[in-house]
Amino acid sequence: MAYSPEIYRQAQTVLEQRRSAAQARAATLRQQLLREVPRLREIEQQMALSSGKVVTAILNGNNVEQEVERIKTENLALQVELSMLLREHGAGVSNFEPQYTCPKCEDTGFFGNKRCECFHTLLRELSCQALSELSGMRPLSFDELSLDYYSSQADSRTGMSPRARMREVIAYCRAYAEGFDGSDVSLLLRGPTGVGKTHLSLAIAGEVLSRGYSVVYGPVQKLLHRIENEHFGRSSGNSEDVMTGCDLLILDDVGTEFSSSFYTSALYNIINERMLSGKPTIISTNLNQKELTDRYGEQIASRITGTFHPLVCVGSDIRQLKLRQSLI
Repeated sequence: MAYSPEIYRQAQTVLEQRRSAAQARAATLRQQLLREVPRLREIEQQMALSSGKVVTAILNGNNVEQEVERIKTENLALQVELSMLLREHGAGVSNFEPQYTCPKCEDTGFFGNKRCECFHTLLRELSCQALSELSGMRPLSFDELSLDYYSSQADSRTGMSPRARMREVIAYCRAYAEGFDGSDVSLLLRGPTGVGKTHLSLAIAGEVLSRGYSVVYGPVQKLLHRIENEHFGRSSGNSEDVMTGCDLLILDDVGTEFSSSFYTSALYNIINERMLSGKPTIISTNLNQKELTDRYGEQIASRITGTFHPLVCVGSDIRQLKLRQSLI
């Protein structure tokens, strides 16, 4: 996957910050514990003298191999004592070496002569973050969604109140987010304007992001417009690749975007590619099945309605309810 030069620069900066922070933490810990545990300094000094002992053995004509083995045994005992002292004093480490985010490459971004996997992971995360930030939306929490705005009066058709229905929907979405592992089912959040579909999507995004997965979220209009600009050379980037490759893609307000053959084709490619790779997608929309088919055709509509788990959101427009309350 190709990334913009800016994303590469950001990734390199993050790695440099991680490496510097790890080294600074190790240095601070070392100075603190050397003050508190004098024996640690003695151990360091004894270990530092090891190479000099080998040289002395050579100059004195001693049995070098025997001397080296003896020094190795001494050093091993010193290392064991060092480890024990550090753990006894709550350091949680076995030596004073920096504890890097990626032990494999030690936060350099390279393992051997190749880019470390942590660097590629960081590129994906930064690309997802940059694309999501274009939407102007932010991740939310489930606790911010109050059931007080949903009526407790039972619907005559279903026998269930909007509040009871949404309690079930919210519980399902919370469990989905908390158990997310990247191989989950896709979700179709359907319902009228203002009943909490976007909030639920962003609450899932917040939880999934906190668990270390890459997420792209935003209004479908803005995301598709970004792809269009890149496709026709009006801006640089690889947004379509980022959207198909992230762990979770959230497309908000599907059906409200400008209708064009390019948008429809791009949306089909994204949904189809993610289906083939087993990556979950969340779609929120005001459209029913017939309206989805009329707008996008059978290919897209059948993929959404046939493979996405449906969640119907009900109730009155919460934005209007809040507005009326503020005017009282």
